[in-house]
Amino acid sequence: MRNVTPKFSDQELFHLAEKFGTPYFLIDEAALRRTVSELEQAYQDFKGPFRVAYSTKANYNPTVIKTFVSEGIMFDLTASNELYFLLKCGGSSENVIYTSITETMAEYEQVMKLGVRKIVVSSYNGLLNLIEARARVGDDVEVLIRVNPEVSVKAELRFSMKHGKFGVPFDSADEDSAMSLLRKILSTPGMSFEGFHFHLGSQIEDPSCFAVALEKLESFVLGARRELGSFPIRTIDMGGGLPAPYGRTVPTASDFSSQVLGQLNSMIESLGDKFTLIVESGRFLSAESTIMVTRIVNVKKFDETKYVYVDAGYHNLLDSALLKHEYPVEVIPGGSSSPRKSVLSGRLCDALDIFPTSNRSKLGGAEPGKLVVFRDVGAYSFVIGSQFHCQPKPYILMRTTQGSHIVVRKGQDLDELFSEEGGDLTNHKHQ
Repeated sequence: MRNVTPKFSDQELFHLAEKFGTPYFLIDEAALRRTVSELEQAYQDFKGPFRVAYSTKANYNPTVIKTFVSEGIMFDLTASNELYFLLKCGGSSENVIYTSITETMAEYEQVMKLGVRKIVVSSYNGLLNLIEARARVGDDVEVLIRVNPEVSVKAELRFSMKHGKFGVPFDSADEDSAMSLLRKILSTPGMSFEGFHFHLGSQIEDPSCFAVALEKLESFVLGARRELGSFPIRTIDMGGGLPAPYGRTVPTASDFSSQVLGQLNSMIESLGDKFTLIVESGRFLSAESTIMVTRIVNVKKFDETKYVYVDAGYHNLLDSALLKHEYPVEVIPGGSSSPRKSVLSGRLCDALDIFPTSNRSKLGGAEPGKLVVFRDVGAYSFVIGSQFHCQPKPYILMRTTQGSHIVVRKGQDLDELFSEEGGDLTNHKHQ
């Protein structure tokens, strides 16, 4: 039985609302740590070394990063700015696996100078840039190839389709293939081939796609060794995709590991390498830890419909507008359900500012002055928020494992937002 989702009392939420205003975000430190433990336990029967990696893009709040640093896990980074945050938070470059999307020479040179050595390449031109950057920096680099296994994936977001944005196919007539990249890496001095990386999607509902991808990878390695000679496999990075529940029943980390552990352990035997297995997670590790609390400021009734207006908007949870994402929502304190259909409306002057709800939403008793809690908002929420409608950034708080509440990002006031937007700069008068 999973025990991840944090529980907060009504009194606690109202007290913080009075002290810090609404909306605000509240992170539970213990929940962050529980997800790491859950993932590590799921793969405890793997016969080689196992590492969890946190995909920092999901939530780069420094206190979240520091929490995961203290857990001793790795970090999946896709931008040098994320590396800056990690190092400022006490993290180590040795615990980084770096997967660039643009793969420029300047970027590779920058992160290598800061000590990053495990780098994933996913294009031939990117590999050439890495080779040049390595020559300039002068240190060896451990290179992984990001492959696109081109397997069918049942998921909210699929990354493994043919000719997709991410990774290279195992083999093709073009230079952008795993075989072409592997051949170049093995023949280039200072380049140590580390292994393979793939990422199949986000919110994966059927973990069997991982078994198919691993089968294709194993077949490719054995075939490549027959053609190129023996080479070691030190790391296999299976990417992420483990689903956060968002109020639904979804496969657990153990459900995923049960699909692939036998196959992974047999790969150690067939390949003759006790490789390190890395499982990356962003959403799975951070989503359930956090809630957003907003206040009901008005209600309006039309025949069978009841509009419930809150003082947050889609600028706080952009997934609700971009992907029509249904967060679990609940009125605090709750009440009896209305015969009218409840529509949860944000405070923005935009017809898109309607929060999607489902039969899991608990909007009974919605009246001005009560609170609405959005759960599972710890991933891809405030990190992609905006200040639309001159809305300052809200407070982000954390409940520590000791039970105290600390500020982990100060809320803005209007003067600070005005200054941030250039309001205090000296400008030429408009002609």
